[in-house]
Amino acid sequence: MSEDHGRHGHHGPAGAAQAPALTLRVHQNKYLPASAGRTEMHAIVSVRAQGLGPAAARTAASEVIVIDCSTSMSWPPTKIAAARRATATAVGVLRDGTRFAIVEGTEQAQVVYPFTGGMAVAGPDTKAAAARVAARLPAVGGTAMGSWLDLARRLHLRQPAALRHTLLLTDGRNEHDPPGYLDQVLDACAPHFTCDARGIGEGWDAAELKRIARRLHGRADAVLEDSALTAEFERMVSASMAKALAGVRIRIRTRSGGRVGFVKQVHPSRVDVTDEGVRPDERTWEWRATAWGDEVREYQVCVVADPRGDPTGEDVELAAVDLAVEGDTALPPPEPESVLVQWTDDPVLSSRIDPRLAHYDADSELGHAITAGCDAYEAGDRETARRQWGRAVQLAHQLGGEKMLARLGGLVHIDDAAAGEVRIREPLRPLDLNSAIIVSEESVRFAGLAPPEPAAPPAADVSCPVCRRRSPATAGFCQQCDAPLRAGPGGAG
Repeated sequence: MSEDHGRHGHHGPAGAAQAPALTLRVHQNKYLPASAGRTEMHAIVSVRAQGLGPAAARTAASEVIVIDCSTSMSWPPTKIAAARRATATAVGVLRDGTRFAIVEGTEQAQVVYPFTGGMAVAGPDTKAAAARVAARLPAVGGTAMGSWLDLARRLHLRQPAALRHTLLLTDGRNEHDPPGYLDQVLDACAPHFTCDARGIGEGWDAAELKRIARRLHGRADAVLEDSALTAEFERMVSASMAKALAGVRIRIRTRSGGRVGFVKQVHPSRVDVTDEGVRPDERTWEWRATAWGDEVREYQVCVVADPRGDPTGEDVELAAVDLAVEGDTALPPPEPESVLVQWTDDPVLSSRIDPRLAHYDADSELGHAITAGCDAYEAGDRETARRQWGRAVQLAHQLGGEKMLARLGGLVHIDDAAAGEVRIREPLRPLDLNSAIIVSEESVRFAGLAPPEPAAPPAADVSCPVCRRRSPATAGFCQQCDAPLRAGPGGAG
């Protein structure tokens, strides 16, 4: 059985423009076996931002476009030509008033526009001048991504912008930074800006770009054809310009004696964010999710549960999830939502898996199968690669992952997607492998199920008489201050 509880943001009358809102929902099967002892409750927390378009137009932003200008970009010459066109297009998409710069990346980093260094203010004249500079980008030098990103950090920090984004294009590997320098720079950059990275050509390292994008809360991908780069840049910068919230803090507070086991983002990409969280006290875990536009992000939360002292057959609140919106915004956060447990002796209830959780478990297996197949192929084990990629095709087909199927189609001939019957294409180019590896952490969003039969309306939440925090109707004690909410056992304690 799936529990899907949550409150939506406020909506205007029919036909009116959608009011800005944040929505918080918890999806789970709340039943656990009463005889299990100490165990884990897993839930999917879904956060949706909507109606932010008008706010994005008023939000101060800065954009740094970093282009690999190493010698390898000159061959084939379509790469540097595509980079020049794409950079000019990206500049043209910038919202007027945005602070921006173009960085030429070689064995060092250099601002090539504006001419004085620093950042320019986007407008008709500056965008036209920047496009002319983009048309002359050279292709002579090495590759030092740490230096490139460190310059982007320094440029961003000189601006008062609430939203800072970097676009990085490379065709090679990070060969000219000192050992360990890139990781140091990523740690320094992570609090200040997001970065989307793209690899073009045959010589880049998918694992390296994934590391950059993961640490800087962006996305990495492959440019499959040089001619596709302009459209890709346009999409990335348009998405950056649509951001309106600098950050949202997601907070999970457990009951006394409880704790958070882990938190993983499962959509739009899979990232374990547990170590990025802070713990103000032993019962609270908090993480900052950066740069929001109109979008949905989903997280898998694991809360350690213990039936001792709890009633059976009643809802008990294990944890409360709430959001805090950063920055100067009138956007109200939704009310906190509960991760519940109901201890039961019914094995049918406790053995069911929430459909959303099952979906993302299968999605995770899909990513592992892609990378395991690539590892086996590079080790010369063709049969293991074929089996792993066949399983990946089968899962992508089941989940509706059209992009994943397309990338896998570059590795294998698909004879029967539903059965996972495939044959390896030979020979495979490095780009074929990189293009599959680079998206292996992207997720296929849960598409939903048929509407369930109407259920009886849930009992109204109760307010704490001491601190006024709202709790489920069946809670015995307030999650915030532990004050009793009703007579008898049960609830948080």
